[in-house]
Amino acid sequence: MWLAAIKLELSQINAYKTFRALKKREIAPPGYQRISCHIVYAVKFNGKRKARLVAGGNWTEVDKEESYSGVIGMDTMRLGFFIGELNNLQCYAGDVGNAYLYSKTREKVYIIAGPEFGEFEGCVLLIEKALYGLKTSAARWHEHLSDTLKSLGFNPSKADASLWMRDRGDHYEYLSTYVDDILVWSKD
Repeated sequence: MWLAAIKLELSQINAYKTFRALKKREIAPPGYQRISCHIVYAVKFNGKRKARLVAGGNWTEVDKEESYSGVIGMDTMRLGFFIGELNNLQCYAGDVGNAYLYSKTREKVYIIAGPEFGEFEGCVLLIEKALYGLKTSAARWHEHLSDTLKSLGFNPSKADASLWMRDRGDHYEYLSTYVDDILVWSKD
């Protein structure tokens, strides 16, 4: 079961084009820092095994402002439930799978591929996506999600930027974000 979980994680990493492989014996460009990666294992509430490739971003130096993560305040979430109830809105919950991999990283980091990377073993892999474990991944995901929500007509609340609103004509829809978890209050 663990091998299947690792295989699924690595196939998703490849599907999102997380790395750019350099040719054998080619070195990383100037300014790139070598870091390590490891796999974190978890057993989900339903017994499913989950393997997650996590970058050793703890070795990098990053401006603290670059490590922001969008998290709704508890009072704001309570307000969302209250407004939803007052307006007969349904509440829907969701989790964005592989959320960070939708975003590009600005960090200049790389790894040396191990045997789990098959034909790329021993190659320099430049990390191009906001891999879990990098200090700025949450901020890059938040930027991507914000741009997407704005393109869908949502606007952030002035009181809590993790609460989004959209006018649907006969009602407002509300959406709250907690990193990659989402609550939506809507009629549909």
